[in-house]
Amino acid sequence: MLINFSRDSDSFIIKWLRSLDKIILILLILWIMLGLIFVTTTTLDFASTKLYNNPKTLVNKYYLFIFVSLFIILFFSIFNESFYQEFAKFFLIFSLSLLLLTLIFGVEVKGSKRWINLFFFNFQPIELVKPSLIIFLAGIFSSEKSFIAKFSFSGLVVFITVFTLLLQPDYTQALIVLLVWFTIVFVSGISLVNIILSLGIVTTIMISILFFFKENFSYIFLRFEKWISSSDISYQSEKSIDAIKHGGFFGQGIGEGILKEKIPEAHTDYVLASISEEYGIIAIIFILIIVFTLFIRVFAICQNEISNFKKYCLISLSTLTLLQIFINVGVTINLIPSTGMTFSFLSYGGSSILTSAFIMGIILALTKNKI
Repeated sequence: MLINFSRDSDSFIIKWLRSLDKIILILLILWIMLGLIFVTTTTLDFASTKLYNNPKTLVNKYYLFIFVSLFIILFFSIFNESFYQEFAKFFLIFSLSLLLLTLIFGVEVKGSKRWINLFFFNFQPIELVKPSLIIFLAGIFSSEKSFIAKFSFSGLVVFITVFTLLLQPDYTQALIVLLVWFTIVFVSGISLVNIILSLGIVTTIMISILFFFKENFSYIFLRFEKWISSSDISYQSEKSIDAIKHGGFFGQGIGEGILKEKIPEAHTDYVLASISEEYGIIAIIFILIIVFTLFIRVFAICQNEISNFKKYCLISLSTLTLLQIFINVGVTINLIPSTGMTFSFLSYGGSSILTSAFIMGIILALTKNKI
């Protein structure tokens, strides 16, 4: 029986490896490897010394997060479409429960309660909510219910999520959740007129909330005022742009960057500027080519004859990840105000790394080839 079990295990592993989309897998491995190389050689030692008086604390945590993320990717890539359809509601209930708990037990940072202290690190539940919500919404919109029922029920779930985020407050993540919802609604086939009408109503409501509760979101107005004023560029953005200019096309060399000494967010929000300073713009271009090629491959698979559930999940998860990357790049070069958005697998942060792994595990699972 032991021999048979071993053979069955070998057969399962071989089938699983063969079923994975090789292009996505290789590009993902390259993405994570570049993160390991660039991040650990540019920012973490200095930031760790500054925060913990030990140059290896953040480095060791980052390695641990990456190590755990590899298991998360492999684990969630094993399952098939039916698993995610069946357990979507459990993922959402669990993640939403954590999000609600932030209002009671959340760690307050700069006036916002967005994190839960897990002793080893502060976890941001919204990072888990976003992919869980996508799976759940994909299940709703791929069902046989009427569109009115789908739109109403999904809207209620999104409203609960957005309302909780506004109470934290976290306006940026609330907008991203709404954009994810509209992405699935759009892909599901609703008419463009209804999309524009719904988007107009939601936009009006969100802008009204921003102005009616101005005290709660004063940080947004301050960031926007600094960003829109050409004569008052924020200190972080100024140093970020200087670092990119200083690095040029080929960089100043490993360890030669000074951005990490100037701003505390060099290893999180502005990690691309740090990498560019030491490795050059060519390194950033290479990273973006790998990332965009990966998601182009995902979108190409969506053109095949796959189920609506797979299509909605893959398009929405890809859109979510790309949107967050665009925001991070935009902040780095001062195209948009600072939002605190990370770059998956490159920025330091346990919540970002682990939930990015969850997303990529789902993408690998839903893009597997039939054998």
